[in-house]
Amino acid sequence: MSYDQGAGLFVTWPTSYEALVGRAELKPGEWVLVTASAGGVGIAAVQLAKALGAKVIAAASTQEKLDVSKQYGGADFVVNYSNKDWQKEVLKITGGKGVNVIYDPVGMIKDCLKCIAWKGRAIVVGFAGGRIEQLPLNLVLLKNVSIVGIHWGAYAIKEPQHIPSVWKALIDLLSSGRVKPIVYSDVFPLEKLSDGLLAIEKRKTWGKAIVRIRQEDTKEKAKL
Repeated sequence: MSYDQGAGLFVTWPTSYEALVGRAELKPGEWVLVTASAGGVGIAAVQLAKALGAKVIAAASTQEKLDVSKQYGGADFVVNYSNKDWQKEVLKITGGKGVNVIYDPVGMIKDCLKCIAWKGRAIVVGFAGGRIEQLPLNLVLLKNVSIVGIHWGAYAIKEPQHIPSVWKALIDLLSSGRVKPIVYSDVFPLEKLSDGLLAIEKRKTWGKAIVRIRQEDTKEKAKL
């Protein structure tokens, strides 16, 4: 693994793993819908869900990001949630049953509930869209839906003993080659940090955007 790949592991990968395994209790063969599927936590969630035996529908706002989700994430299907009534496409893909697990770092659980299955689990990962949602709880009631949150940073205070087991599982998966950290094509040198932040703000990036402090010394790394 390169230093660039390692730099993007810390928050995104344990967040996605604990969300899918610890909070949603994902089972092999289940359907998973991942929003912002080309982003840092999204692309990790797509890969992890696939590695855990799930069938993955990747959702994003542009064709480029959908292509990334399929090429680098290995998503089974892709859906553009900029399209009207995109949930109908999800229902069609799942044979009308809907998805068992929703992984949402955007803040669009409300929209996703239109294509969730009976006893589905919706994971609140974040609000990258900028708006904290107000959910219609009648939908939660009618479909026996569970809404669960994931705040990985809080584990250091609330459940520090659980952290090593998550990293052990992740390291095993990474070592096996079944999953792989994805780095945005443009790696920014430190003096161009502002360009990297602007690219993120304009939602141009995918995977993890990396700022490189100095050029990696491959010869020195080989000695180690």
